[in-house]
Amino acid sequence: MRCLFQHFADGEHAIGQGEEARPPAAGEAHALLVRLLGRAADAGRLRVPVEQATRVIHAATTGATLALIGEASSERDLTTSARLRDTVIASVTTDSPASSGSDLASRALALDAALHTALTTGPPAAGAGVPLRDTETALLREWLRQLAG
Repeated sequence: MRCLFQHFADGEHAIGQGEEARPPAAGEAHALLVRLLGRAADAGRLRVPVEQATRVIHAATTGATLALIGEASSERDLTTSARLRDTVIASVTTDSPASSGSDLASRALALDAALHTALTTGPPAAGAGVPLRDTETALLREWLRQLAG
């Protein structure tokens, strides 16, 4: 995730240009970040929903990139990016998987991530999948997000 933090910052687009102006590399980095955060959520390692973690990391990388670009090269402290990266990662992840503890928020996020994966990985095998109607699934996901805080 640490390498992704820098990679994601390298592919940023200008503020206000929107998705259509985003270079393909930035879109690929964003998709990679979402996948990695989804895996962390599946493992019960996120403190916040994947979407929120993605926005926090995006904002931090954008800010770090703009701050470093705005400084004279002789004054740039490249440890700023590493310190910010460590702070952001610590703010969105837990130290240990929720399965070994009783952290309700992490468990709710992990179940929400697993439910999202089950709904988006294609047609379920016979007898597998999510045995809920769309409205029930939406309500369950809303409740899980509320439990996650």
